[in-house]
Parts: sequence; C-alpha cells; structure tokens
Amino acid sequence: MAFALALFVYQPQPQHDIVSGMIEDDDNGSLPVVFENATNLTNNEQDSVYGQVAAWNNSVYVIWQDSVSGRNYDIFIKKSNDNGTSFGTPVNISDNLGFSEHPQLSVYESNVYAVWADNTPGNREVLFARSTDGGASFEETRNISNNALDSYNQEMAASGDNVYLAWVDLDEQENASIMFRASADGGATFGETVNIASSGQASFSSFPKVAAYGNDVYVTWNVMEGGDEDGLYFAKSSDRGSTFGEAVRFRSDISGESQVAAYNGTVYIISGGLDLKEVNGLYFIKSTDGSETFADPVMIDADGKFINPLNVELVSDGNDSVYVAGQVFSGGNEEILLMQISSNNATGVVNLSKNEKISECPSIAMAGDNIYVVWEDLTPGNHEVLYAKGSKL
Repeated sequence: MAFALALFVYQPQPQHDIVSGMIEDDDNGSLPVVFENATNLTNNEQDSVYGQVAAWNNSVYVIWQDSVSGRNYDIFIKKSNDNGTSFGTPVNISDNLGFSEHPQLSVYESNVYAVWADNTPGNREVLFARSTDGGASFEETRNISNNALDSYNQEMAASGDNVYLAWVDLDEQENASIMFRASADGGATFGETVNIASSGQASFSSFPKVAAYGNDVYVTWNVMEGGDEDGLYFAKSSDRGSTFGEAVRFRSDISGESQVAAYNGTVYIISGGLDLKEVNGLYFIKSTDGSETFADPVMIDADGKFINPLNVELVSDGNDSVYVAGQVFSGGNEEILLMQISSNNATGVVNLSKNEKISECPSIAMAGDNIYVVWEDLTPGNHEVLYAKGSKL
C-alpha cells in the first residue's frame, strides 16, 4: 500500500557561494557540452553525502544520505519536473532510527526505485523502496537481503518492468559473496536470491555493479585482497537475472572499483582506483556483441589529466560515446572531472567542480541531450551535495 511520506523541514540557511569553473578545457579537447555553474542542492547545516542522480525525460531525481539532528543518517530524495532547472522539497524515504547509508537510484518511466544499506533491522541489510507515481509517494520499505550478517555495497539497475539488485553478503565466517535479486513486475515482488560469486571470487571489499538492456543483465565487481584471486570480474545473465553464466576474470592487475553500462549490444566497463590502489588512468573495456567477446582493456589518461580516478561512474549516449565522471587530483585538489570517450579515446576532459575544497563521489545521468552530475563537496563549509546540468551542443 502506498503512503505519502512526511517532508523533512530544513531550517532556512544562507546560500553559500559555490565557485565553479565554466566548463571549458584550458588546454585542448574541450567537450561539446555546455554546463551551468554548480548549485548547492542540500544547503543545510548537517552533512549531506553520497549523492546519486537519475533521469527520465523531463524528470530528474537526486538521492543522498543526510545527517539528521539528534539521530543517525537518513535517505532523502528531491525531484525536478523541468529538466533539472529547479527542484522540489526533499523527502525522507528511510525515516528510521538506524544508520541509513549509500543510497542508489534507478528510474523507468513513472517508477522510481531506491535502495540503501541500513542497520535498523539489527545488522546491515539492503533495504528497498519504490514509487509508482513519479516520486509523489513511496511504498513501505522492504528488506531485500534479509541476511543474518551484514549486507552492503548495493547497486541497482532498471529496464522496463525489470529491476535488478546486486550486493555483498557476509556469512558466519565473514566470507563474502556477490548476491543478486531480480523483479519482473516493476519492483512489486522479487525472485529468489542468486549467488553469483562466493569466497575466492569475491571479497569483503568488493563493489558489485549492475547494468541491463532487454533481457540481458551484466554484473561486474572487483577483488583486491593481495592474493591469486585479485582482479576485475564479470558475469552475465541472458534470462533477466534468473541464472548467470560462470564468472570470468578480465585481468588480475585490474582490481579497482568498476562501473558497467549497456546499450543495445554494446557493453562498456570502466575501472578506476581505490584508496589502497592507485592507477595510472582509467581502464576501459568494450564489447560490441552483447559481451560474447571483449576487446583488450585500454588505459585512458587523457594526456595526464585523468590519473588515478576514484569513484568513477559512466553513462552511454547511445551513439558510441560514453561520459565518465571521476574524482581526480587536479591542480592541488580533489576535483570532479568529466571525460568523454569515443572509439577508445578520450575526446575531452573538463573540471566540473573547480573549487577550493575536496570534491568527491560523483554520480552521472543522461536524458535526451541533457547530462546531470552531482557530487559531495566541502566548499560550502560542510559536506553538501552539489549539482551541475549540462547540455550537448
């Protein structure tokens, strides 16, 4: 049964000035995209972290983890009905006494899906909530993982009526597994939990990622334990997540956090760095036959501008180009850089944040000719979620 959620009332705060460079490349290879200056979407005295963005036609949604005075973190969401020009009032969709963290967001038509990790049940579980009316109301939160020990590092994708969730589970010996559940009815119900990979092909620090197109589901994850199992792993389902083929490893030396995107028969995988693993650039892997075969991984550093990118995310424009957002050390500071990749080459890099303090944890979405990027930023004086909208030329 659907219910309308109470709005969390923010105390009025003075607007902070956000210093953001107009999106031009100082050297060469500028992007054919014009971005507006960044704005502060959260703008409150509490910390707002781990923002994520999703878009469908004219609707843009931003979800994040927000510190609530006298309580732990809750999960909030905002919506724009005008292509990201203005946003409505934030809504608290977790609203519980536990610690709600690392939200993820997917949208398909008027269905909006949110997932996050939460210790309210007594241990960390993967919780899920959906809206079928474009975010006006959300149904009751459900426990998707329902594991005796911790479940975390959740990710989600939606395609048509299909909703796919992947996460890490721990067992009694704290061995890790990559777990998966699918819904074929727009998130109303979910099928049985599928174990994609267990200890030896998964670790405590794995970050599973999921993408989907048609009946195909693609999952990637990393293993970085300093052993023989290290590497970047991949598994595919051709039956909407009911079964998966055997997990394969691309290379043992690629073990940073990855992301995956799919459009028609093209599958894109990227892999950046981690706090404990620096890389010389972005690993880029592409398949043009629905992942039957992959080209060899390519290292892309954009002439030294995209070194050791952290928290990388990507989106496909459907025209053999992808846009990658990453947290990169640039000009003496952590900045949010946006890179376009076409035909295995970087065709432009721009600095979206370009401000005084640390900018981190970007998220990117695209609808039509509009590109939306959010990230966490310390420039306002505390952690806030900043937002920039770009339009393709």
